[in-house]
Amino acid sequence: MPQIALPLSFDRQFSFENFFSDSGEFIAASLKDMVEGEDEAIVGLWGGVDSGKTHLLNACALYARQQVVTFQLYDARQFIELDPEQIGDFDDNAILAVDNLDAVCGNRSWEEKFYRIINRCRNREHRLLFTLSEKPQDLACSLADFQSRLSWGLLLELPQHEEDDIRQIVSRRAHMLGIELSKEVLSYLLTHYSRRLADQMEILRRLDAVSLSAKKKVSISLVKQALASK
Repeated sequence: MPQIALPLSFDRQFSFENFFSDSGEFIAASLKDMVEGEDEAIVGLWGGVDSGKTHLLNACALYARQQVVTFQLYDARQFIELDPEQIGDFDDNAILAVDNLDAVCGNRSWEEKFYRIINRCRNREHRLLFTLSEKPQDLACSLADFQSRLSWGLLLELPQHEEDDIRQIVSRRAHMLGIELSKEVLSYLLTHYSRRLADQMEILRRLDAVSLSAKKKVSISLVKQALASK
């Protein structure tokens, strides 16, 4: 029996409300319209590391649940070791969401499968939401028709965050957790630990737990204590 790729559980910590970007309102509105069945049936998000792709997929999953819309989320890296002909067409939901869809590029069988899926979505049979690390024209696809169809719907580029953006995002996410970071603590975190947003979000969760337990404000000494094992 083939191994069946199962949908991922979405992470409730990610929502449209805590997605911070200069174009965040437009992106959130476009994705909400898609979930609600308005406008585009195919939406693609592309951008580099930490641009917010996975965050937005999880935000869509949460919003779809709130709207009582069936939504299945996969990571395309689940697919590449599987035989696409032994897996269904993901048609038992209103929206199919696929993170890292560019992972199937170069795999002819999976490209053909998603070529067919996109065709059905174009006919409004289903809706497809996907993410890519690069714009479709730059992908190393083996099937030209699949590559061209990645640009059929609404394609949104997610900007890479600059230094000030990262500081603002970490500070605002901390505030939403009830953590007030001084400028000194924020600078310490971004100087002494990974600047990847995913890593900083994990650090904030650890600081939240430790500060609640110790009933102390977050200081540099508390950071050192909480992250001593890092």
